[in-house]
Amino acid sequence: MKTSDYGFLLCKTNYSESSLMLTFYTQKSGISNFIFKGAKKKSVPFFVFGHYEIASYKRPESDLGMINSLTIATPFMSSASHPAKMLISFFVSDVLRQTLKEEQADQVMFSFLLSAAQELNDTNRLKEFPLEFAAKLTINLGFAPQTIPNASAFNLKTGNFSLDNGEGEYMRNGPMANYLNTLFSTLVAPHSDIQKQALGDLLFYMRIHLPSFDNARSLSIIREILYS
Repeated sequence: MKTSDYGFLLCKTNYSESSLMLTFYTQKSGISNFIFKGAKKKSVPFFVFGHYEIASYKRPESDLGMINSLTIATPFMSSASHPAKMLISFFVSDVLRQTLKEEQADQVMFSFLLSAAQELNDTNRLKEFPLEFAAKLTINLGFAPQTIPNASAFNLKTGNFSLDNGEGEYMRNGPMANYLNTLFSTLVAPHSDIQKQALGDLLFYMRIHLPSFDNARSLSIIREILYS
């Protein structure tokens, strides 16, 4: 069956000497895997978290689509050429690859990703973007914590902000709890010298609440380079 769709490129791996296997989050089918024969010989640039139009076909007995043609749908030129934005695109794609598993349409999620891609292309707030993206993603996935005014403690395991400090691996008190409370309530990451730690805690929260979520590699890279 032939079809046309739009999607964000999340991953590419070698399939043969000249072909690639590509994973997209698509508008019509959610997570979708494709083989693109002869991809390495074509002039199509492969930008992670790039927005593409995909013409493909799929046999009824196969889970893999076969790409006939691939074109850039929205040319996010700044994201494709700015070294720090390319790093953030890799980080975003890694997070999405581990959190988005459904092979079905989700227009709300797709619209969120389109908005996020445009925002990354336009923004100069590079240290804040990963924090804001991750917080917004938890909302779209349905497990964002409920914020309260003047929170001084946050339990990562229960997802509860409170006014009473606590102890233990899952507790964050004082400035960190206040920072995360502000981030989740406003979806704007305050500029602060604890941003690097806050991103680690935010992704720790996601690991607790999402099965098999582990983006330690991309987190290590982005923390070392973006927040050094």
